[in-house]
Amino acid sequence: MDLVRENKRLEVELPEKATVRDLLKKIGYRVQGSVVVKDDVPVIEDERLKDGDTVKVFLAASGG
Repeated sequence: MDLVRENKRLEVELPEKATVRDLLKKIGYRVQGSVVVKDDVPVIEDERLKDGDTVKVFLAASGG
């Protein structure tokens, strides 16, 4: 699976039937505060990923 994060493309190995949550855990991101997009559509943390998917991960920014 290809991961695009901060304008960098990484290849990430995940087990079969891995979810977005598994991906975030592997790269050290929390579900809260992360937005994951697959095929230009935001996906939920239970979405299954498969070999060949390309996803983008964005971190939500907040401040005061």
